[in-house]
Amino acid sequence: MKNIDKRKPGFLEKVGDEEYWSEIIKLREIISHHNLDINSEIVYEICSEELIPLREKIETLKQLMK
Repeated sequence: MKNIDKRKPGFLEKVGDEEYWSEIIKLREIISHHNLDINSEIVYEICSEELIPLREKIETLKQLMK
């Protein structure tokens, strides 16, 4: 998401607001670089509630790229 946002500014906002994508990018950074400090229950909750909506947004973005 971070690379897409750098290469095509504004593209992600076509499906979801800027804050939505910013939070996803931040979460990825936290998981990647501070994995000993994260609360696994919070990560599980996010995954349980947000993966399906995220997948739908990604599918929409893929269609826009065609």
